[in-house]
Amino acid sequence: MSKKTKIGIGVAVVAVIGIVVGILVTRPKGDFTLPATLTVNVPLARTGTAEVTLTPPKDKTLPAGDITFSIKETTLPAGLKVAFNPAKITVKAGDEQKKTQKTTLSVEAGTAAKTGTYTLTVVAKGGGVTRESKLTINVVAAPDYALEVSPTAVTVRQGASATVTVTVKPNDTMRTITKETVDLTVTGAPTGVRVTVDPTKVPVDKPTATVKIDVPATGVDARDYTLTITGKASGIADKTASLRLTVQLVDFSLKAEPAEVTVAPGATARVTIAITRTNHTDAVRFTARGLPAGVTATFDPASATGASTTLTLTVPAEATPGTATITVEGTDGVRTKTATFRLTITPPPAG
Repeated sequence: MSKKTKIGIGVAVVAVIGIVVGILVTRPKGDFTLPATLTVNVPLARTGTAEVTLTPPKDKTLPAGDITFSIKETTLPAGLKVAFNPAKITVKAGDEQKKTQKTTLSVEAGTAAKTGTYTLTVVAKGGGVTRESKLTINVVAAPDYALEVSPTAVTVRQGASATVTVTVKPNDTMRTITKETVDLTVTGAPTGVRVTVDPTKVPVDKPTATVKIDVPATGVDARDYTLTITGKASGIADKTASLRLTVQLVDFSLKAEPAEVTVAPGATARVTIAITRTNHTDAVRFTARGLPAGVTATFDPASATGASTTLTLTVPAEATPGTATITVEGTDGVRTKTATFRLTITPPPAG
């Protein structure tokens, strides 16, 4: 190799080295920023999370390669566990360096944790860059709630209905952080009584539900019953509230006054049918059975809402003398009651 050739090669090598050095010197160094502060609110026995964002500064890119996340403090407050998912982000060279990267920070407050505010430091390292962020952890009371029923006792007549209001009363944690929905059910109603809850799922931002109780006209004994309203929410012990239901008897009875009536052929007689009501307000409609041939019966009123009706018996002149037991039947459409009296038709006058 000639001297001239050696010189040429040397010059070329120097030039290449210069280019490489120039590229290395002028290539912008990767960088990133973290949020200045991070806050996680975590209830006892629960886990809270926060999103940690790596952002390339203006006119810069993230460093290519691995970026790891950790907590600077070597000792954590009692009962707290901190984790990152993922704990390492690998940034590929190229367009990915221009994009924001994220990881999820989770804080678990175990049974040994105590309510209070704790401060830690989040550290992100990669590409020769280290950034820190202040982490504030607020450990708060576990979510909880109470059930309130208003009124706590209702009296419902047979054939009627009533409503009560159930209110979910969450504590601050449940109302502002965890926001569980409470499922409501009602047990203890006697067979035949229909109970509906609206809505069955109660959110904390609309914490009331209506319970409607429908008692049939028949088939349910008139007495006191205890209904239990149960609330269920994820991760929280079931809650209960009691409601006393008093089913009130609805009934009526009939009595004929007088109990014996004597009437001559061609005459009329009147009988008062007294109605004794127990929590009963419906109209009672009347009919008469067992009338002798030709005898007619009319009721005034025929459908009574008061305490009585008047039965008028009209006996034709040709009626056969004798005694009959007349049955008056009254019905409100659900119940049917009867009363009886004796009707005696006398023989016509001699001659």
